[in-house]
Amino acid sequence: MLSMTWRPAAATDFNFPQYVGVMLIAMMGASVTILMPLLVGAFTDSGLFSTAQVGFLASAEVAGILISSASALFWVRRIQWLRFVQLSLVVFIGCNLLTSWVSSYELVLLLRFSAGLACGVSYAIALAALGDQSRVDKAFAVMVTIQVIFGTLGFALLPYVIAPFGYAGIYQCFNLFLLLALMLSFVSFPLNQKPQTAFRIDLQGRWLAAALVFAGTIAYYFAQGTVWAYLERIGVHAGFSVAEVGAILGVGFGISAIGSMLSSWFVAHIGRNASLVITAAVQLPCLAALYWMSDSHAWAIYAVATIVYQVFWSFIVPIMMAIFNDVDKSGRLIVFCVTAFKIGLVLGPPAAALTIRLTSIHEVLWLGAIAIVVSVACLMASNRLLQR
Repeated sequence: MLSMTWRPAAATDFNFPQYVGVMLIAMMGASVTILMPLLVGAFTDSGLFSTAQVGFLASAEVAGILISSASALFWVRRIQWLRFVQLSLVVFIGCNLLTSWVSSYELVLLLRFSAGLACGVSYAIALAALGDQSRVDKAFAVMVTIQVIFGTLGFALLPYVIAPFGYAGIYQCFNLFLLLALMLSFVSFPLNQKPQTAFRIDLQGRWLAAALVFAGTIAYYFAQGTVWAYLERIGVHAGFSVAEVGAILGVGFGISAIGSMLSSWFVAHIGRNASLVITAAVQLPCLAALYWMSDSHAWAIYAVATIVYQVFWSFIVPIMMAIFNDVDKSGRLIVFCVTAFKIGLVLGPPAAALTIRLTSIHEVLWLGAIAIVVSVACLMASNRLLQR
């Protein structure tokens, strides 16, 4: 069995350049997932790619991130963070630049996959650095808040960039933030607080807790792959225009930052498990309201239910990430959280599509509700085991 040597260090907080740099990297790590609808639309409107090719282009970067984040389990605590962050940022920026200059489907596909691999490296290191902080729940809550704000501004402003510049404009906007993160890394970047010379995750009886938090995270993002992916269609089915639905979901996405900001306060005052129960107790009635939405009050029900649902999506993410971080004291397993996110998001939409084909679009709400219950149960059980 391979041994693992690591020097436990007291959790330290970032200085300002480190804080901004890590948060920028974490923000850009989620950028493709957050802004996926805009990317798909921009690729489609370019007229260069078929519908099938657009689908593969959209998934190529996510696939790269998935591979990097999964493999990070083996290397994230064994490498020099600064060198690999700088190299991955340079590759990410370069791929974005080259994407703007080529039109061949095969080359764009290769560039987006390579960008995803580079993005996944820096994103995994950023998550590990956040996991080393003294107040982990707060660190992840701030990260989610920043990602939500970025998404809100992106949905509001990027259409004006896409109109004249196409999909190239999106990637050059990404590069503005990536260049800032790269420059800040030359000023200061966090050190690995738990360096290791060999690979072995010593969970010390926490294997069940690890399995539960992994399953719970996949289940929750499976729910998002079913519910979130089809909220727009549910609104249109209720008689709203695409513009109305887009406006409601956009407002909800912006307001959802409240959830991540309140998350650490609730955890500090009532604990993680009680906060998880609150999440289910709020989100399940939202799904029920959408399922039994009446025609006379459909607009108000749809708006309130979808906005509140999004707020508590942002609310629960820092909690599950903090549980993930606590399972493994070596600090490796937190990077696997991104892998769990992506697995859930990959599995959810096909399951929803099958459900719609066999029944109706509203039945995906029940599928999502069941997944949320399973998720909260798994996360609570994992957290309870960790507190023994």
